[in-house]
Amino acid sequence: MKLKSFYLIIAFLISASALVYANNKINFITITDIHLNINQKHVMKIDPSGYDRANDMDKMSFQKLATTVKQNIGPGKLIKKPNFVLYLGDSVGHEPIGTPYRKQFVKKSQKQVFMTLQNMFPDTAIINLVGNNDSAKRDYGPFSYQGVSPYKIAMDVGYKNGFLSSGTMCVNQTKTKDLVFPCLISQNSQYGFFTIKLQKQLFLIGLNSVMFSPRHHASSHAINTQLHYLIKQLKMAKERNVSVLLAMHIPVGNNVYRGKNFWKANYEKRFLATIKRYHKQVIGLLVAHTHMEEFKILHLAGNNIGEYFTAGLSTSHGNSPSIKLFTLEDNKGTWAISNYITYQIHQRNSQLILSKYYDFVSTYCKRLKPIRNINNCLSKITFKIILPRYTVNNPNLKYYDAMFPKSFILNDNGLD
Repeated sequence: MKLKSFYLIIAFLISASALVYANNKINFITITDIHLNINQKHVMKIDPSGYDRANDMDKMSFQKLATTVKQNIGPGKLIKKPNFVLYLGDSVGHEPIGTPYRKQFVKKSQKQVFMTLQNMFPDTAIINLVGNNDSAKRDYGPFSYQGVSPYKIAMDVGYKNGFLSSGTMCVNQTKTKDLVFPCLISQNSQYGFFTIKLQKQLFLIGLNSVMFSPRHHASSHAINTQLHYLIKQLKMAKERNVSVLLAMHIPVGNNVYRGKNFWKANYEKRFLATIKRYHKQVIGLLVAHTHMEEFKILHLAGNNIGEYFTAGLSTSHGNSPSIKLFTLEDNKGTWAISNYITYQIHQRNSQLILSKYYDFVSTYCKRLKPIRNINNCLSKITFKIILPRYTVNNPNLKYYDAMFPKSFILNDNGLD
């Protein structure tokens, strides 16, 4: 009898520890660069032969892709149900420059995107970032223009908050046992940035990196407001021993295609100096914009932080459609990205097929398993290794034309 009781206690402890471990892991899906042209007549090529700005997402292709993704998510499916969805921006297609009906075009396209995302994930919180194509004024325009913004449009279609669809506010949750995540800590709906609590010791700071682009004409007030906000949030995270994910549409650094800088040099320097200062808090940067399956390495203060891209659902840059599933894991009070899986979508005859492309740990961390932080693998990875995956296994464009491989790494040379 005593022996039986002993085994029951052991079984209970094992199950309890498994429960705690399960609660220390969260998964989320990233989707980006839908580029819906609500008026487009021609069908988007799923596996294009190269870059084509006119190869935007049409409404029928978007519905097919959305259905394909939705059918593959849930218990017993290819992709486990996520804790939340992170949409990284660029809902709107590349309509002709100078089109007089720009504002209506943006509103119609964004409304369709936000409604479709809600249909894809009906009971899952969606976090929404702005992309350069999402301004009602122009490409790389202001976040808000004549009362129209991605925030306002999301609210119009039923999001309870324009940055977090569930609308859950952290401040309204008074009892620790009743905490609901993700919840919104603070936001700036004028310029388009916010902070969301993903778990008790884990923040996501969503930035409007469009305003840092040379193609955007932001006021010094707007720039300083956002950069000061970032410093304030990171300082708070350091004081509370909180891990931080940074999410934004346009990445920091130079593109590998032609070596051009994504941001104005002085903004990049200020940003990287801030990340260097708080590098122990920042566990990764989640970005988009290039449509490619890539990542960069930020080498700051002797440490490596990954800038992880999600490839576009739109294929105008020569990629095949893609989404990602990230896994975050808590280890003794510190969160880290423990893995991600990239999923590819290709067309076979008239059918769209979604399948796993690769996962980071099995591909890049083979000699380091088991591993709880994929940043620990970055020092062993070269640009040559990642380049073949850029186009998401597009059978009609195997290799991306990257002429500036040095842009793969950003370091802290010249930073204070």
